[in-house]
Amino acid sequence: MIGFYNINKPVGMGSTSIVSKIKRITKAKCGHLGTLDPMATGVLPVAVGKATKLFDYFLNKDKKYFAIGKFGVLTDTLDSEGKVIKRDNKKVTLQDINSVINEFVGELSQVPPIYSSVNVDGKRAYDIARSGKEIELNPRKINVYSLSAQEYSNEGCFSFEIHCSAGTYVRALIRDIAEKLGTVATTVCIIRTASGPFKIEDSYLLEDVENGDAKLIDIADVIDLPKHEILEEEKIKLLNGMNVKINLNDGESLCYYKGNIIGIVETKQGYSKIKINLWEKV
Repeated sequence: MIGFYNINKPVGMGSTSIVSKIKRITKAKCGHLGTLDPMATGVLPVAVGKATKLFDYFLNKDKKYFAIGKFGVLTDTLDSEGKVIKRDNKKVTLQDINSVINEFVGELSQVPPIYSSVNVDGKRAYDIARSGKEIELNPRKINVYSLSAQEYSNEGCFSFEIHCSAGTYVRALIRDIAEKLGTVATTVCIIRTASGPFKIEDSYLLEDVENGDAKLIDIADVIDLPKHEILEEEKIKLLNGMNVKINLNDGESLCYYKGNIIGIVETKQGYSKIKINLWEKV
């Protein structure tokens, strides 16, 4: 098996747990393309088989989210699973949020939540935080391409539509909007609606994978590279690490032999060499 499952992750389940279940079902190596918090739901792309070699091609893909922030309450985790550490009676209106929201569009410097998967000296930040040790994370550059808000209820809740770069923490974004308004907020819902080419409307539940109803997405459908069918002699030379003169434009291509993917081939000055070997004997 080789390809990707576009999973709609349920609430309360960790990303690694999803991967472990798919690994047991497929009996293949698997890995996700960007973690989601346990409380978050939505798009979790999972690479299967040798597609796990393609992680770097998705590393910097944009993300889209629908989120709900509850203003006037702050938890240590910045989500509804954490311990309440502060309350504030200040009433926030949609007009207030819209008065500052444009300041959170564009390139920003964001401090990740301490309860996050950020690596700190070889340890995850959330493990350090859970141990009771104090932790201070450095700000990171992110990009928010678009951001809008709507009233969600009469309880100080507002919904947000967010299109952002990889590495953006929605919980931290809502925290920072609240701070700008002189109050606090906690994120009570996060739904990832898109991760690069993977969209929520095309996603499957974990049960669909278990039942064999989920579509395994072809590599060519989510990696935008030219496709090229090659001859058997060219395939043999490429798989043996040789530089081969093939009629390919300079750059990267997805190469196939009799419809089966060989891998990503890189061409320079008319000579091609395999960059990522995805060939599986058939």
